[in-house]
Amino acid sequence: MSSSKKRDYYEVLGVSKEASLNDIKLAYRRLARKLHPDVNKTDPQAKEKFIEVQEAYEVLSDENKRRNYDRFGHSGVQIDMSDIFSGGIPGINELFRSIFGEFSPFGGFDDFGFSGFGSRSRRRAAPRREVGQDIEDHIEISFEEAMFGVKKDVLIERYTPCDACEGTGAEDPSSITTCPECQGTGRIRKMTQSGFGTIIREAGCNRCNGSGKIIEKKCKVCNGSKIVPEQKTIHVEIPPGIEDGIHLKVQGAGHVPSVNAIPGDLYLGIRIEDNENFIRRGNDLYTPIDVDIITAIVGGKINVPTLDHKEKKTTEKELTIPPGTQPGTEFRIKNRGITYLRGRGRGDQYVIVNIEIPKKISEKQKELLLKFRELNK
Repeated sequence: MSSSKKRDYYEVLGVSKEASLNDIKLAYRRLARKLHPDVNKTDPQAKEKFIEVQEAYEVLSDENKRRNYDRFGHSGVQIDMSDIFSGGIPGINELFRSIFGEFSPFGGFDDFGFSGFGSRSRRRAAPRREVGQDIEDHIEISFEEAMFGVKKDVLIERYTPCDACEGTGAEDPSSITTCPECQGTGRIRKMTQSGFGTIIREAGCNRCNGSGKIIEKKCKVCNGSKIVPEQKTIHVEIPPGIEDGIHLKVQGAGHVPSVNAIPGDLYLGIRIEDNENFIRRGNDLYTPIDVDIITAIVGGKINVPTLDHKEKKTTEKELTIPPGTQPGTEFRIKNRGITYLRGRGRGDQYVIVNIEIPKKISEKQKELLLKFRELNK
């Protein structure tokens, strides 16, 4: 894809230009999990979207590449994706282990271990706590709520361990027995000989699904699944000045796959209702206002809608229109824009004048305007 047709990398990952490396990694994790061809079998463009996300991450996660990209755009960085995927798109666990370390954010590892040139297998990694999947949801808020900030209660649906069986999946403790196939280890090892030595392959036990336990009598509430759906109200604080499309992270509000697992997170997308009085551009607000032709010519005062950040409401402010004001004239009202999400201060408000010309006038008005024209020659 030519650089002129490429989307902005920040837009691809859905982060701002001020995003930290951790924010970029979280955004990449969320999108890669959604778009990886091993996971997404329904979207025919999943592979292309995944490669686009991977390319954006390759640039924005590298300090030097990101600096060049911020200065010169796509022409400032050169990425050959064929080199990155020279052996094809890697498996999902392989990909995430290469970026985040041996433990994948998906909570998974390769299906098999391998050890060659002898009979000693590699040392197994220390057990890791299971991590729950994240939840994506959205909420719609008013323009005023976005400007002044608001606290919202969000009802989510997630999976949590079954209370009836305490997350064991069994009707009672006596219903749980050791798996005879793997002897309770949860892993099956197979050894084969080759010209290079002994190859040891290790995989999860199919009979017990890697748990090492067999459930003779399943819990009647969760039917042995160990988890049940739950509706939970999450209290979310939305900061003033938030932008449309931003995702707020609520840590620990995602799925909880087992009793000792680390809960996933909730990513809450923000949708902001339009407001007829204000147009947002960055942290500034633009307000188109109609001014009658007489006031524009001779001057006067008008009331314009504005934000009262102290009272946290929309109010009106008196604005002086000088004589001879032309269409398109902008009047600046300092500090009546949008609160900065990072740092202090606010943007400004710009009132844009539109001269209102009446479609119909009386004969008397027409006569006066013609006299005015004569006097103006």
